[in-house]
Order: sequence, then structure tokens, then C-alpha cells
Amino acid sequence: MLRHSLTRFNARMPTALLRGSAAALLTLTLAACSSTSTPTTSTPAPTTSEPAQSVRLAAQAVATPVALTTGQTLQLNVTVNGQPAQPGQLKWTTSNAGVATVTQTGLVTAASAGSATIRAALATNPGAFIDFPVAVTAPAPAPTPAPTPAPAPAPTTPGSFAQQVLDLTNAARAVPRSCGATSFAAAPALTWNAQLAQAAQGHAADMAAQNYFSHTSKDGRTFSQRIVNAGYSTYRTIGENIAAGQTTPQQVVDGWLKSEGHCRNIMNPNFKELGVGYAYTTTSTYKHYWVQDFGAR
Repeated sequence: MLRHSLTRFNARMPTALLRGSAAALLTLTLAACSSTSTPTTSTPAPTTSEPAQSVRLAAQAVATPVALTTGQTLQLNVTVNGQPAQPGQLKWTTSNAGVATVTQTGLVTAASAGSATIRAALATNPGAFIDFPVAVTAPAPAPTPAPTPAPAPAPTTPGSFAQQVLDLTNAARAVPRSCGATSFAAAPALTWNAQLAQAAQGHAADMAAQNYFSHTSKDGRTFSQRIVNAGYSTYRTIGENIAAGQTTPQQVVDGWLKSEGHCRNIMNPNFKELGVGYAYTTTSTYKHYWVQDFGAR
């Protein structure tokens, strides 16, 4: 059997990719030495064409085909006869500007999903060129955030188990008792509060459904946040008892009274109102989950 209690006084809740001008992280230099290029594998390489004179264009440090996602950029670098191309020495073009664009410095920008060929041609002789196949894919969609659990409806009157817990709690308060080392006089009966009951029932149901036992919800909410979210916001003091595994209202109230912290909440004369939650599921560890939310305004 598990039990846990919390009390709060005078609390208010306050409300692998390349970008920019970076070159691909490969050190392979691909040089073309003939007028055509025939890939020897299924991965296409940059293709070149050159005139009879000894003009050699080579791609520096690039993987082929160039793989980008929409919005990415990649700087392509080409040498001419083993030397970096000088400004204006090459003319850069794209076969499909809707997929990928290129500046006259060789900066490629992926525009949309699809395929395109980026060509760097010798400005003085367009017959000397090198082609870069480009494949653009759409970025993966952002993960959808988990929805915040909807609050349980506020019960205007207690159910059978909740009523029994309320009655047993008030019976316990009606007589003096000691909670550990602290003695309590008899305390006035608690009245049912629908907002506290909404917070309590919501937490009991959540623990049962998600198979955990804690004052802190799986989504990070504290007991005070749950109570405020249920509309019980202008309080002077609040508290919470939880338990798991007890099969009847009598068992759970008896267990709370035998535990100092839970007993102190039950006997606390500052509390004026109570809400009770109970949930059961066969698929959880403890099957039965109980919550008492106390308050005073």
C-alpha cells in the first residue's frame, strides 16, 4: 500500500547537414580527364566536358550526388588547371531553379524537393564544364507536442466512494487524536468542494491510466497547479493525500490516519473543504488510486 501527503500554505501559482558557406566534409578531389564521365557505381559523380586544349576542371571536397534539404546551402568549389577559379572565370547555372539555385560564386541553395544539376562552365569556353547532380528533400516534420490532459469534469456531488471517504474523514475529525507526536483537538467537518474534487479525480485517473504514483503529474504539474487549474485559485491553504492499492474507502482512510503526514492533513483545523478522487484499472501496478485535496479560502 502506498501513501503520500503534501501541504502548502499561503501559496498562489504564477501563471548531417551543411549550411552557409561550409563545404562538405569530404576530402576527395574529383578530377575529370576526359570529355565524358561514366559512373562505375550507382552513385553519380560530377561530370565534365573539356575542349581539345588542356583545360582541367575539378570539384574539390564534395560528395555526390549533393544531398540537401529544403533551405540548406552548400558552397561548391572548382579548380581550373589545378588552381582555384578566379572571380568571373566560371559561369554557374542550374537546370531547375525551382529545386536549387546557385550564385556566380558557386553557393547552392536548396529551394524545394526534387532533382537538379548545377553546372560550372568556363566563361571563355562553355564547352568546358563540370556538372553536380543535386538531390533536395523536404525537412522532416517537427514532432507534434503531446497534448495537455483535459481536466476531468467537476463533480457537483460526490460519488459513492468519494462520499464514503468524505464521511470517514469527517468522522475522524470529530474526535481528538494524535498524529505522530502532534495532538489535535476535534476539528469541524469538511464540506464537499467540486473544484477540489475535479483536481483530485483528474489526478487519480491520470495515475491509474499512466501507471505511476506521485504528487507530481507525468506532465510536470504539481498538486497546487492542478488545484489552481481546476478553478480553486484564491485559497489560503491547500493540501493533498494520495494512496494506491487500498480496495475500499475504509482501508484508505485507516491507512492515512496511521501515517503522520496524512493524519495531520486530515485533522488540520485550517482546512475547510475537501475533494476526493478514485480511479481503478486492471492494467496498472496498484490498480486502485486515491486522492484527497484539501483547501480553505
